Amino acid sequence: MSGSDGGLEEEPELSITLTLRMLMHGKEVGSIIGKKGETVKRIREQSSARITISEGSCPERITTITGSTAAVFHAVSMIAFKLDEDLCAAPANGGNVSRPPVTLRL
Repeated sequence: MSGSDGGLEEEPELSITLTLRMLMHGKEVGSIIGKKGETVKRIREQSSARITISEGSCPERITTITGSTAAVFHAVSMIAFKLDEDLCAAPANGGNVSRPPVTLRL
C-alpha cells in the first residue's frame, strides 16, 4: 500500500513470540546438543531463542524453540547448518554415495 506521500510505508515489526516444535531422531538431537551441551548453548546465546529438548527415553525427541520470529529463524538456521555440517563430515561408504536428507517433523 502507498502512503499519503506516494511512498511505501514500512510495516512495524510485530512483537510476536513464536514457538516451534520439531520431532527429531536421537542422533540428530545429539548433534544439536554437542559435547557437554556446548553446541546448544552457543545456538541459544547467538540466536537469543529459548531452546529445550525433551528427555531421551524415546527414540525421537521434541526440540522446542521459542522467541521472536527473528530469534527462532536464526536458531533454526543454525540447527540446519549444524546438521548439514555433521552429515557432510560423516564418512560415506563406497565413495560418492548420496546421503538421505534429514527430515524434521514440525
